[in-house]
Amino acid sequence: MTRGPVPAESPARDLLALLPRACAGEPAAVNELLAQSLPPMLRVVRQVLGRYHADVEDVLQEAAFGLMEALPSFRAECTLGHFARRVALLTALNARRRFQLRERLTPSAVPAELEVLGREELSPTHGLEERRRQAVLRLLNELPQPQAEALAMHCVLGFTVAEIAEATGVVCNTVRSRLVSAKQTLRAVLADDTELEAELRDWSRGAG
Repeated sequence: MTRGPVPAESPARDLLALLPRACAGEPAAVNELLAQSLPPMLRVVRQVLGRYHADVEDVLQEAAFGLMEALPSFRAECTLGHFARRVALLTALNARRRFQLRERLTPSAVPAELEVLGREELSPTHGLEERRRQAVLRLLNELPQPQAEALAMHCVLGFTVAEIAEATGVVCNTVRSRLVSAKQTLRAVLADDTELEAELRDWSRGAG
């Protein structure tokens, strides 16, 4: 009997196959794992810091080191891709806090709003999405860490409630509760922006 072609392994399965060798420090496995993980991690860092932020590459390198240090703790409760993006998100959020502190101590001559310089003009829909994302990023420092992480994963990474639950090791109801609390705080902070506040209210109802 003639067999058909053997289906290729998915990238996720390939990454998991590399994991033991990468954890052991095998150079070829480490290089391959990073080659597959760094492009999505770079997108996350750019989303948090701004595409044209001067420190994007440095923060990506920091996230790459963080990923390699965290690999032995990976228990396959989520995909390795989700794990890598979560590491990049937390690294970028911590870097953002450092940069904000640095800017308060040594104010820059360039306003933070100009980080979007060079971006194509946004449609009204995309403009609203961008304002929401920026509002979320501004709020994260004021939230408890679990709420901040859940909100960032939902808004910045686009994770569903189920994916956040997998990545953080908590049940879906806990994730929903954290998102609701975080969005209530965000709406209160943005009380003067009625358009964005209304959009956030609809977004909260549809989360998950």
